[in-house]
Amino acid sequence: MQRILIVEDTPIIREPMARLLKSEGFAVTSAANGIEAIASLETNPVDLVLLDVLMPKMNGVTFLETFRADARFADVPVIAVTGVLDSTWLLRLRELNVRTVIHKGRFDLQGLLSEVHRNLPQAA
Repeated sequence: MQRILIVEDTPIIREPMARLLKSEGFAVTSAANGIEAIASLETNPVDLVLLDVLMPKMNGVTFLETFRADARFADVPVIAVTGVLDSTWLLRLRELNVRTVIHKGRFDLQGLLSEVHRNLPQAA
C-alpha cells in the first residue's frame, strides 16, 4: 500500500483530501504543520507528500528544506497544494524539487487525485 503524507493546516482542506486518498486505497498520514510532519516521518515513511506552503510553526518551504536534507527523503515526490502566488516562494519550491504546484484557487479533488497517480512511484 502506498503511503501519502498530507501537510496542511486547514482542516476543511486536509480532511477531505485524506478521506479521498484513503477511499482510493492509500495509507494516509496527516500533519497540521511542518513540525508535526517531521515528527511523523520518524515512524511513518512515505511515498509522496502533499504540502501546503503557508502554515504556522513551520512553513512548507522550511519543512521541504529539512525533508530534502535527509537522504531518506531526497527523491520522494512532493506536490505543493497552495494559495501562494509569490514567484519567490514558487521558485524556491521548484529548487527543492517539487513536482507539481496545484493552486488552491483552481483546486478540485479529481485533479488532485490525477496528480497523485501521476507522481507516485509505480508500485513494485
